[in-house]
Amino acid sequence: MNHNFQLLKCVQKTYWYINKILINMPKNEMILKTHIDENMLQIVELTYSYLINTDSEKLRKNNLKNILIKLSMVDFFLLEIYNRKYIKKKKFESTNNFIVEIRKISYGLMRSEKNNI
Repeated sequence: MNHNFQLLKCVQKTYWYINKILINMPKNEMILKTHIDENMLQIVELTYSYLINTDSEKLRKNNLKNILIKLSMVDFFLLEIYNRKYIKKKKFESTNNFIVEIRKISYGLMRSEKNNI
């Protein structure tokens, strides 16, 4: 399977999973909910940008780095949601597994792009 397609599939699956979690968040946590949603949408956008911009290696590498940065922010926000007891440990661990999978694919793509130069 193409790793690029696998990254997109993983990002989409994670976005939908996290979106289901955010539905149950209380209204007084709207800012936290908004930050998570915005970062996930930016990750989806950066993934599409990575897949479409095949001409510029620098831009592709930059997109992967930005995906990792946004992913770290989502990870932090999810930890905060877990600490505030809005999600159970099992949900937190599941989302963490999705994030780890995206991270592994992204680092693998960075390594493969470095080897292709």
